[in-house]
Amino acid sequence: MAIEFRYAKLDEYPRISDFLDQHWAKNHVYTRMRDLFDWSFHRPGHWEADSYSFALALDGDELVGILGGIPFRLNRYGATSKAIWIVNYVIRADYRKGATALQLLSSFRKPEFSGVLAFGINPATVVIYQVLRGQVLPEIPRHFLVMPGQQKRMARTLQIAYPDWSQDQAMDLVSSFEFSKQPPPVREIHRTVPSNWDEKDWPMHAENTIGAVRDTDYLNWRYSSHPVFDYKFISVPEGDRDGLAVWRLETIRKQTENGREDVDRIGRLVEFLPASPSNAEALLAALIGELRAADAMAADFYGYHSDTRALLQELGFRGAETSPQGSSIPSRFQPLDGKGGGILSAVFLRDGGAPGKNDLDCPWYWTKSDSDQDRPN
Repeated sequence: MAIEFRYAKLDEYPRISDFLDQHWAKNHVYTRMRDLFDWSFHRPGHWEADSYSFALALDGDELVGILGGIPFRLNRYGATSKAIWIVNYVIRADYRKGATALQLLSSFRKPEFSGVLAFGINPATVVIYQVLRGQVLPEIPRHFLVMPGQQKRMARTLQIAYPDWSQDQAMDLVSSFEFSKQPPPVREIHRTVPSNWDEKDWPMHAENTIGAVRDTDYLNWRYSSHPVFDYKFISVPEGDRDGLAVWRLETIRKQTENGREDVDRIGRLVEFLPASPSNAEALLAALIGELRAADAMAADFYGYHSDTRALLQELGFRGAETSPQGSSIPSRFQPLDGKGGGILSAVFLRDGGAPGKNDLDCPWYWTKSDSDQDRPN
């Protein structure tokens, strides 16, 4: 019998969950939290109401492969089109010979989608993307800062992740990322998406960038409606425009014989969209104030966009790659894991133009919150 490829019906969540548990990862978050699965793959207005944006490969009644797709609108210098982030790509071991894997991967490669983006691919699958003529990207750049006076806390966290490290070794790395600036006071801060964001603010960003359309609909879905994480909006006005940042607090936990134990707190900056360089300074000052109030010891940001990266570095973040041991800073915090954390991606774009890590004029505004990368472990 030929393998059938189709999208999942809403009543098929239990079999998808079982498949994820058996063939993807034991106790995966999508098997523990159906509301997170539904939020990811049943986005109102962006997919058919009676199905998940989740492709299945079936041999008769047997589920032999899965591929999730998160639909979004792709902005390209102000012009928009349909696109898909693909996730959770796995074929049952006894079906990995032959064309099943390649056919499943093509489930979302249809004319209606101008781009298919795989954010956070397994290095073992790189060859499949290359065979299908996808562009495999360099790791998304990471930026990091350690809050003033919190060097010892950060060093202790490093020594938990790397038990063989001395305190001097940990402190040497931490010192490279210490935030030492004195941010100016911010007179006016709001904590919602600006009311005129879609009319005045987002269009200015859209005209100069490529990436997911970050209009009010997207921002509310991605952050306000997230079923697990509590994201914080920071909006700072400048004239008739507003700058916007989004962040969340992450509790770092280590794995012990008795379960997970809290270690410390860190901030994860996932959006940084200032109205101007001076507005960027005010946004960062507001963020530093909120990090301090939340007792976070550090913060990070992932992004390809060259102008955003340059602004953040000028304001006090430092690119992880600028330190010889910068890649040793853990990025997985629940549980704390020092085994790397670089994020590879692959893209299929109708018009080309993929982002690059060292591109000094990279227009791709792409952060860790794209696709499903910023989610519970």
